Amino acid sequence: MKVKNKKVLFSSMVMILFGLFILLFISPDRTKSQYTNQSTPTMFVHGFKGGPRSFNTMLDRFQNEYHWGEKTMVCEVDKNGHLRFYGGIPTYSKNPFIQVVFKNNRASIQDTTNWLKEIMIVLHQQYNVKKIFVVGHSMGGLVLTNFIEQSDGQYPEVQKLITIGSPFKGIQRETYYQNAHNTGPAILDLKTNSSFLRSLVTNRKDFSQHVQVLSIAGVARNPEDGDGVVSLNSALGLRDIAPKNHFQKKVIYDPHATHSGLHENPIVDQYVGEFLWGY
Repeated sequence: MKVKNKKVLFSSMVMILFGLFILLFISPDRTKSQYTNQSTPTMFVHGFKGGPRSFNTMLDRFQNEYHWGEKTMVCEVDKNGHLRFYGGIPTYSKNPFIQVVFKNNRASIQDTTNWLKEIMIVLHQQYNVKKIFVVGHSMGGLVLTNFIEQSDGQYPEVQKLITIGSPFKGIQRETYYQNAHNTGPAILDLKTNSSFLRSLVTNRKDFSQHVQVLSIAGVARNPEDGDGVVSLNSALGLRDIAPKNHFQKKVIYDPHATHSGLHENPIVDQYVGEFLWGY
């Protein structure tokens, strides 16, 4: 009888240990799987004369104030077009942020697009990024739109695009071109009715029909001046390219909704969080 009791006790212990194994090793996998649908990386691309400061504070807010995700990678392109990657994309990271920095921030939009293509190939082949969200400020939105029109299967699939103060109809203020600091090949692309801007519209048939688009524009004083650099009409010009049923717009009427102030504006933060991640 005692032997039988020992057998029963041994069987019970085995079952308990097996149950603990399930809890310790199987359950965490289920928890991790909850993040796989939320782990689409989001890339942030600055504009003409931009750099790390263009998105640093916005990403800091997203990470540390709102807890929407984490900046896990910086992709830097030096003035000679060489790529450097800092950080990575953790497998189960929730909403990883990728910041792109072009050291030659006055290059033509097509040259910048070509560098972006190289970054995307690395993300696709080495980091197994299949799908991606993208956010561009000013000229960065033009670069991303150009990239989408020229995309093929070797790059991650862009699912959502946000442009912030991007001049799709050019920068219409003549004084902008008289500024001695506004030089370089990109300045020609940014002029109203430039060959590059015309090509974006001409090639709209190549813009993916599946990309969800949000264009954010600022009006600091009046629509003609827009955010002080880009007019309202120009900032919403992506509507002439993107599929109409996938295009959304948000206009911020605020004296602080200036061109450089848009990526520091809490209303812009909320629009980005809601559109990309449902916050």
